[in-house]
Amino acid sequence: MRRLSIALLLLCAACGRESREDAAHTDTLPVNPPVVRTATRAPSTTAAVAPSALGRSTPSKCVGDGSYEQALDCFRISSGFHFVLNGNEGEMTRKTPGMERVQFKAADGVTWIGEAKPSGVVWTRNGSHQAAPPNLTNQIWQRTTMVLDPQKKEGTVQVAGTETIGGEASRHYHFTNANSGEANDVWVSTKDGRIVRWSAGKSTLELR
Repeated sequence: MRRLSIALLLLCAACGRESREDAAHTDTLPVNPPVVRTATRAPSTTAAVAPSALGRSTPSKCVGDGSYEQALDCFRISSGFHFVLNGNEGEMTRKTPGMERVQFKAADGVTWIGEAKPSGVVWTRNGSHQAAPPNLTNQIWQRTTMVLDPQKKEGTVQVAGTETIGGEASRHYHFTNANSGEANDVWVSTKDGRIVRWSAGKSTLELR
């Protein structure tokens, strides 16, 4: 009987030791880290759109943005245009800069033709050479073949608004000639950027 009691005690002690070892073993088992799911973003399908480049003016076509500066550039290289200056109507043609030709009919009915030559501008009156043409021819030559962009009293041109000139929407610029005091008004087409009218004092040049 005594031996049986001792055996039972030893058995219980062994079971308790195994239980403690199992618990300790369970505590040291590695724990799987939680799975973190991140949202994935679909690739963008929007392509970058490059801004359209403004074209460049050529002698045969003005491609301006309506600005005063680009209008002057277009005027400088233009291969030609029809003009009316203070009632005198004619044409300016330009093979290359410095090789201009101006033909117009004056208010008195006389046809004048001026051509740039190595020696200067040569004028003919109704087909006959004129060594000393009237001052009118010089005025028309300067206004139609050269860009007279004087120093401005305001420092720069002023935008006066948008108006319709000859059926075209045009940007109106204003400035005062710092040397002569003449008021200048320039209208530039918003369609192609060319000058359509330029008034300097009492003189008005219209281009078509």
